Amino acid sequence: MSDLQKELFLANRACIKQLKPLDSRIAAFERDWIYSTINKTRTANTPADLGALRQQLADLVEEDRSEVPASARYVAEHMPRDEFKILVQEFALDGLTEAQVFYHLMPRLSLAAQMPMLRMMIDEFGSGNLKRSHTTLYVDLLKELEMPIDLEFYVGANSSAGFSFPNMFCWLTMRADDPSYFAGVITYFETVVPFFFECYTSICERLQIKAHTYYSEHVHIDVFHAIEGQRLLKAMDATGDLDPVKAWHGICMGRDITNAAFDAAVDKAQRQKLFERGRVVERAI
Repeated sequence: MSDLQKELFLANRACIKQLKPLDSRIAAFERDWIYSTINKTRTANTPADLGALRQQLADLVEEDRSEVPASARYVAEHMPRDEFKILVQEFALDGLTEAQVFYHLMPRLSLAAQMPMLRMMIDEFGSGNLKRSHTTLYVDLLKELEMPIDLEFYVGANSSAGFSFPNMFCWLTMRADDPSYFAGVITYFETVVPFFFECYTSICERLQIKAHTYYSEHVHIDVFHAIEGQRLLKAMDATGDLDPVKAWHGICMGRDITNAAFDAAVDKAQRQKLFERGRVVERAI
């Protein structure tokens, strides 16, 4: 699966440069991956309207807020610098391309629905200030950690989960049959980031990482983006473009892929550290 996620990522990058159909083999992999995740994360109750969708989303967010994952606690309290570099590495494919694919979504939305998306994207790209764009902030973090800043390095270094997060957004914006999936995912994601990213701000403070702004900026700005996500849902609902069931399926799918990617990255960091320790012991023997 890792190689196929990598191939899908490279195909998605090619689509961004020149929008064209995916190779049939890669398209079949993406379809099976996305819809198997949607099926796996289906819930007994699905929302019938915007009000029900908002309530189910609020309940899910509160559940996430009240249960800090062991992986997040480990990052915040115990993860050392060398492991942190692996965690940063695993999300570099997203950090170095953040929000670029959102442009493909805009023509699929009504003019009213484009407005909250535009406000979010203005922040993503630093209000037109290159130094404040989120990708530049990620590059600053990579530089402080003495890591490569070229995308190609991470294409070669990342595990399957590291590709899955940006690949999900490419499907949501370019090939999902309904933008409701994206509207659900982005509203959920922007709502949970302010408290989920606390593990990142904590480790940066503990390790005295100066280029913490990528994380601290998200903790700040995504409070406002969560509001814009709600406005996006409302605007789509007003024009009859919102499918609350697909939006909910998007939320559940996005939550599963995001959590799995984070847990896999933390696990990879820990396993690589153990592997390196083992090699040191072997050399000593």
